[in-house]
Amino acid sequence: MMSEEVIVTTSRKAAPERLAEAERWAERLHVPVVPRTDLSLAKLTTAAGVPGVLVVGGERVTYHEPGRGLNYFFHPGMARRRIRNYESGHGDPMATAMRLQAGDKVLDCTLGRGTDATLASHVVGPSGRVMGLEKAPILAWLTIEGLATYEIDDHLTCEAMRRIEARCADHHELLAAQARRSFDVVYFDPIFDQPLERSSGMIPLRALACPDAVTPETVALARRVARRCVVIKQRRGTELWEGLGAEVTLVAGGKSRIEYGVIEP
Repeated sequence: MMSEEVIVTTSRKAAPERLAEAERWAERLHVPVVPRTDLSLAKLTTAAGVPGVLVVGGERVTYHEPGRGLNYFFHPGMARRRIRNYESGHGDPMATAMRLQAGDKVLDCTLGRGTDATLASHVVGPSGRVMGLEKAPILAWLTIEGLATYEIDDHLTCEAMRRIEARCADHHELLAAQARRSFDVVYFDPIFDQPLERSSGMIPLRALACPDAVTPETVALARRVARRCVVIKQRRGTELWEGLGAEVTLVAGGKSRIEYGVIEP
């Protein structure tokens, strides 16, 4: 969803501070603020001629597409559970694939809601660095705001979220501009061509995320930037590995139906 296909509004009877917040969101996305009045979201979007609306409410900001029954708001997903599992000595398949350690620098080129970046941020710790890039403006800004402000009753997860350098950016452009070997790990979690059947919670995220595939050209840029490895997450048995123009070592994603392709620089 491009930002120009969206409007910003508030909940009904919004307080003045919500109206000011709506203006800030509109400036970020370069879209108009439309007064809510008493219209439903369906009628509001129809009148504005757009499919999507970002609603600034009292508790959170939510993106809606009434025509598709779609709504999305930031939450850290499985980050807390993954961090707890890691701290309990059970490890994490992504961290294993990355050979992640304290002090590492990680570039997450497909930030999404930031779950993977949060786990990486926890492992590399305050001495490390995690930069996360998301090209889709709505998803990017919801994640940027969420990582900076979302409150969770787990200090390890909260601290890891706050350390992430989240940006709304095209990873192709940023990779091309980066110095050689400037990150230890470059990571991709592209949208799966065939979604996992049980991942119903991914439907809104898939609708908002950028559908760009990982190409040989992308891999070449990432290999130049990575000191240790490039890691790509995909569904197990994918044909992606055969067309990347590089030797790929596969690391199983635990008991799940995913795997991680590891490419040396």
